[in-house]
Amino acid sequence: MRFFKTLASAALGLTAFTLLALAVPAQAQHPGYLHALSNLRQARALLQSDNRPGMREERNRALDEIESALRAVREAVREEGRESRWTPPPATQGDPDRPLRSAMTLLDEAHRDVARGVDEAGHRGLQDRALRHIDEAQRSLGRALRSGPRYGDRRY
Repeated sequence: MRFFKTLASAALGLTAFTLLALAVPAQAQHPGYLHALSNLRQARALLQSDNRPGMREERNRALDEIESALRAVREAVREEGRESRWTPPPATQGDPDRPLRSAMTLLDEAHRDVARGVDEAGHRGLQDRALRHIDEAQRSLGRALRSGPRYGDRRY
């Protein structure tokens, strides 16, 4: 009887070890898309907090493009079998006093992360779509930065 208990314990331990070894956390897989998600979310939050007049149209256009990029990247993450709610922290928290510049930095990081990711056959061009939306958001923010109001010696 003791032999069967030992054998059962060993089998249970081996099974648990095998299951834990096969469960690779999402961050250990290709993390590019997950990093991009967190950077896009932070950029969106910074832009939503900036309500200065005169830049509303370009800011809203950038927000729409960021939302479209988020949808494409989330879909790619889901198709890879990962959870899109648990992402690493963004590259930077950003400067709330300079939200447009901070959002532009985060969009640059997101672009690099998505470009480094793998566009698997099942993604149906999601990587290219996400990159196009990020590029459009950057163009809109660039126009807002060039035409926006100046405060002192700083452009926001």
